[in-house]
Amino acid sequence: MRSLWWRYRPLLVGGLTFWLVLAALPLARPSTATVPVVVATRDLAAGTVLAPGDVTLWELPRGHAPPSALAGTGDAVGHQLRHAVAAGVAVVPLALADGGWGLAHDESAVPVRLADPLVAALLEAGDRVELVRADGEATASLTADARILAIVDDVAGGGLLGSGTPGSPLLLVAVPEGRATLVLDASARGTLTAALAPAHL
Repeated sequence: MRSLWWRYRPLLVGGLTFWLVLAALPLARPSTATVPVVVATRDLAAGTVLAPGDVTLWELPRGHAPPSALAGTGDAVGHQLRHAVAAGVAVVPLALADGGWGLAHDESAVPVRLADPLVAALLEAGDRVELVRADGEATASLTADARILAIVDDVAGGGLLGSGTPGSPLLLVAVPEGRATLVLDASARGTLTAALAPAHL
């Protein structure tokens, strides 16, 4: 019996070692903890009021999830997007506009395009600019207190919302109610531009 043990000892020890290593594998695997993240189910334009079908929850590895991402669809549904969000992109609080875009009682939100897309490219949501009508050699200030609410980068120029240069993004701008018609008219004529604050220059 003793001779049999010594004869098969290497095989028994090897088998025991194999099972010990196999049992330890789950303990050696790196942590795969996930967190819920609200993401867009489709491409969403700026100004979209989020409906239940516009967002869903994904479980992402903790290290890959944006730190500020929303963790429940209820935190997003019913809110309006400040800027466009592509399908599969996480929805973060900064993407959501305040109720009613935060308009004052004497403000209107108007969609416009600037004549020069290069000027529009310098703007960001939240910027305050002076809107100017530049018609040939004549210029006129339309409002010195316009506020950029949202920018839709993927909308080409032209159409009823303005005849700015093709490629000029659509801007949603808050302007004083009494100036809204003038601003829309300048956009439609392709003569609208913006005077930037010193921080942009």
